[in-house]
Amino acid sequence: MHVSVQMTAASSAVRPLRLVRAVLASTGWYSTVPVLALAVVLTVAFPDGRISHFGPLELNPQLRVLVAVPLLMAVAVGICQGVAPTPVVFRNGRVLAVRAACYALTLVVSWGIVLLGSRLGTGLPLAACLRNLLLLSGICAAVGALAGPVYVFVPAVVALAAAMVTPGESSEWAPWSMSFRETASTEQLVVAAVVAVVGLALAVGDPRSPGYLRRARR
Repeated sequence: MHVSVQMTAASSAVRPLRLVRAVLASTGWYSTVPVLALAVVLTVAFPDGRISHFGPLELNPQLRVLVAVPLLMAVAVGICQGVAPTPVVFRNGRVLAVRAACYALTLVVSWGIVLLGSRLGTGLPLAACLRNLLLLSGICAAVGALAGPVYVFVPAVVALAAAMVTPGESSEWAPWSMSFRETASTEQLVVAAVVAVVGLALAVGDPRSPGYLRRARR
């Protein structure tokens, strides 16, 4: 009897984990793992690293690696629901809840990577990292929802290119200031949060497709 109770408790604990794994697999969330893993590698390898040149272009001021890593995390947010292995045929409240949970999970994991960088590096500006993560995640999520996951990388590339040609701009709304400046104003954080809310709401609603394939009942 004692052994039976232990086995029942163990199986009941495993069941939710299997459910979570099945949900993540069915929604395509595992496509984010390589991107998030690359973000972890860069965070661990270059906690205090700086980029002085981008090809032939000299950066002045230099770009801190961990302030740029949220670009990768934003791409992960954008693709976390865009590579589902099943066709999409219906929509209901549970579908929207699962989509929202997957986006939230990606953001939480991303913020955890930022906090890891703050532990490994010296004086990492968390406010600037939060601004970058929210702003670019909202844009990438919206692009993924409207154009598809193939184009999610485009906002990150455009943000990087725009920042490269405006290094050290004094205006807080210049591309460099909004993406790579190591300080973040309250106004920038508010704008980034609004963009994130709008972009993620659009991504959760997913206007390009109505839901996930309903599993046939036996």
